[in-house]
Amino acid sequence: MDAMRKASLLLGFALFILTGSASPQSDPPQKKPPQPPEKIIYGNMPLTAVPYGRFRKAYKDWFIEPNTLEYNGAARIVPAPSLQKLSGINIGFLGPLGADNPDAPYGIAMLHGAQLAIEDANAHGGYDGKPFVLKIHDDLPQGGASSMEIVKMDFDEHVWAMLGSIDAASTHITLRATLKLEIPIIDTGTTDPTVTETRIQWLLHDFPDDRQQGYALADYIINQLKLKRIAIIRANDRYGRKGDEKFIDMARRLGHEPLLLMKYSQDQKDFSKLLAAVQSNHADALVLWADAEMAGRILKQMRALGMKQPVFGSSRVAYPEVIRVAGPAAEGLVAVSAMDPSRSDPKWQDFRQGFEKRFHAAPDPYASYAYDGMTILIAAIRKAGLNRGKIMDALREHEMKPYEGVSGLAFFDYALNNIAPVSFARVKNGRFEYWRAIRTDEKGEATAAAQ
Repeated sequence: MDAMRKASLLLGFALFILTGSASPQSDPPQKKPPQPPEKIIYGNMPLTAVPYGRFRKAYKDWFIEPNTLEYNGAARIVPAPSLQKLSGINIGFLGPLGADNPDAPYGIAMLHGAQLAIEDANAHGGYDGKPFVLKIHDDLPQGGASSMEIVKMDFDEHVWAMLGSIDAASTHITLRATLKLEIPIIDTGTTDPTVTETRIQWLLHDFPDDRQQGYALADYIINQLKLKRIAIIRANDRYGRKGDEKFIDMARRLGHEPLLLMKYSQDQKDFSKLLAAVQSNHADALVLWADAEMAGRILKQMRALGMKQPVFGSSRVAYPEVIRVAGPAAEGLVAVSAMDPSRSDPKWQDFRQGFEKRFHAAPDPYASYAYDGMTILIAAIRKAGLNRGKIMDALREHEMKPYEGVSGLAFFDYALNNIAPVSFARVKNGRFEYWRAIRTDEKGEATAAAQ
């Protein structure tokens, strides 16, 4: 890597790292600002999270070099269709929408974000006067169903790209299908970090994944709050299973293997046995990898039992529903947040107002990242034209560059995965307050007050 390119990469890292702020209870430190790393580390992971990093250097570092997603196929030479013969520019959508799908609230929010981006683009001329058209597909909670949906998008609807999904298994299936179909995918909801580890060249991922969330949460609990005896209660599904992996990896490498890992079912009402195990093992912290409603139930029962341990959660916990369900028991809860909705910057405020006017609800992270993802995709189509290979080339131009969207700052690594820092949300006086996650340095000293 030549000196100019390395300097450019480090400047890009500095841009998104320096956007961080301290906890809402303290002012940003006036000392030397955080410095970019000397080299790009995969997933922007802390040095303490690098496997065997304290003992030996890896013989090969994956995903940190240009051309990680190099494409050498023939998609770029496919001729573009006659624009006059098209009624619109079709873009596929795959997300959980059915009432029987527990992820439907997130899928509907994601759909609304994508729809608003489409409407905004069409209000500004669409594509050379042709409207962008969203072809909506329900991601059914059935194994393999998504493979049929992406085939329909290709052969029946002739989409130029697709947005989705939230379920990690479905996203992996669409990835395998697009190896043959060659349809660009904008993934705006999956938290499973393995989707970008496939090295399939047809995906850009912009939602903070479990790696970003787990590393930040473990660093905050262990390094900054000095809590050591950690118990975990998680959902017994793929979201919970993949989520706690990265948190446990980081905790283990910091020298504090979690005491307990316990699971709950989606229809569970009584958590007394799980909480009794937390108490009897003298845990000094509890991590919930759950959705907001279940986290609220656990919190309420926990405080009713007189348990005082601090509680932490994944990004799906950072929803107002947890306060509604738990009431005063939610006070002090800290969760990772995929974005900071308390921001006052004009881009976020304009989007929030437009979204509320259109859908009569506040936008959540899934809506916000879907809007950003669709905006990025539409810009790529306008630049590249109606050719899937060239559209994906335009998306790859975001590699190692910051992107300022309505959800905040994104920074896409060589695997086109957003590795920008996450935020934290704390319940204080019955409301969430937010701050940008700033992890400890290599010596384990906090770079900003977070207590």
